[in-house]
Amino acid sequence: MEAPAPDWSGLPADILTTVLQLLECPDLLRSASVCTAWHKAVSVLRRIGVCPASQTPCLLYCTEAAGRSALGMYSLSERKAYTMPLPEPPINNWIGSTHGWIVTMDKRSDLTLLNPITGDRIALPPATTMEHVKPILNDGGVLEKYEVSYYDGELPRVEDTPYVSDLDEYGDFFYTKAILSSDPSKGECIVMLIHQPYAQLSFTKVGDVHWNWLKICNFYADCISHDGWFYAMTPQGAIDAFNLNGPSVIHERVLPDMFLFGERSYIVKAPWGDVLQVDRKQILDHEQPGGETYITKIEVYKVDFVEQKRVKMKGIGDHALFIGKSTTSCFSVKHHPDLMPNHVYFTDDHDDELVTGKDDLRDIGVYNLETDTTCKVVYPEPWRTWFPPIWLTPNLAKRGFQDNNCGRELSSAVINNQITKASPRLNCVLFFDRY
Repeated sequence: MEAPAPDWSGLPADILTTVLQLLECPDLLRSASVCTAWHKAVSVLRRIGVCPASQTPCLLYCTEAAGRSALGMYSLSERKAYTMPLPEPPINNWIGSTHGWIVTMDKRSDLTLLNPITGDRIALPPATTMEHVKPILNDGGVLEKYEVSYYDGELPRVEDTPYVSDLDEYGDFFYTKAILSSDPSKGECIVMLIHQPYAQLSFTKVGDVHWNWLKICNFYADCISHDGWFYAMTPQGAIDAFNLNGPSVIHERVLPDMFLFGERSYIVKAPWGDVLQVDRKQILDHEQPGGETYITKIEVYKVDFVEQKRVKMKGIGDHALFIGKSTTSCFSVKHHPDLMPNHVYFTDDHDDELVTGKDDLRDIGVYNLETDTTCKVVYPEPWRTWFPPIWLTPNLAKRGFQDNNCGRELSSAVINNQITKASPRLNCVLFFDRY
């Protein structure tokens, strides 16, 4: 006589909660289909903002098969590809990814925050509220083009000839990268935008109706947010710190220029506390089969703020770096065992080449800091060349009701209470399909 199948619906709520918070995104969504009780538990955890364990980054991309109605997502933890439906309206491009949200642009180059896992959207102020942009209307009063003025914060002001841009073209040519201060599903969030002309900075707070220009005459290559401050790095390695939380902006230069000029540079706060700078360049390799070709070269430096210098590192040990259009990030392989230690995962973010060569192959791969070699993320590569793939760290929290429970355990009584109150028909369907 066979033993009866286990009744998973009877698993105590506190044990179930502990298990669910250890799962990666695909497994967590699959668990919702085990039984009604698990379905409700997963939905409640997402709705009240209880965070699962830190998720392993995935690669988000477009596919020919899905067109503009869905996205592909390659899971580094499972080595599998999935498809996700996209909510309307369609997006034209993306320029950032932080806390599980991507910063997308529409056909007018207006920006929106989108959580591709939950479908939540947050509109940001329109492009016409930016300092350097003036709307051009047709005879019927309809927005037709943008006029972009060329000046920075230097005084006396010197302006170059304005540029007239099509609505959809503006974002591709003038937006460089967007960074979020925090997860907008949990409350207040500031969006920092690196943009042209002259790779300047503007910011907005979620819910505001306009962009705020920072009148600093510097070109910026990358930016991160940490402990209430934004740290923006120039192509020469200088770092400016900005606190945007008060009635006025606080600006400090915390590191001077470190070198003449870098091809592409990134800044990241490492889990062990150091601030790192990452240099990425293309070098000519004469020894490749088939003749000369360009290969990726990546170097990592530790910033010494006391001595006002940077020191080249031999490697990053049991950690992995992620660079590209997404916010530069560093993950412990101990907590993310499917990642390769001492490696840099990179996507293509060369702005000029991305826009002028939309059909060109993308520079995407995984760089070994010990051997100076590169391998592919996945083969064959399933993505379309436009728009270029971007890293995403999945975030399953639904925007709305929050109970400030992220990062701490809930008692079984609280979970049981929330599950009891949950509707029989909850928004926690497994909408990933195997690609």
